[in-house]
Amino acid sequence: MIQQANSENFESLVQDGFVIVDFYGTTCVPCKLFARILEDLDAEIPFLNIVKLNTTENPGLAEQYGIRAVPTVQFYKDGKLVHSQVGVMQPQQVKDVIARYMYD
Repeated sequence: MIQQANSENFESLVQDGFVIVDFYGTTCVPCKLFARILEDLDAEIPFLNIVKLNTTENPGLAEQYGIRAVPTVQFYKDGKLVHSQVGVMQPQQVKDVIARYMYD
């Protein structure tokens, strides 16, 4: 399931389980490409928790989490950051990170 985050709900959305967070910008073309990749992965793997945070609308939260460029993809396990990558990830790269961290 893909959910939109903001400063009020971000902490609670990444607190439990394995969560993929897509930090994106409103006018970022690579972000739009990655959004389509996440939508396809969400359809393929329906139990994924995907959170999208618009850094244009939430600059304070982006700064708090060290986001310097978009897209930035962060992977959380029970509220702890386990992996972060700047730039568009290909579907297999995302799946590899899921396989590495989701079940350990």
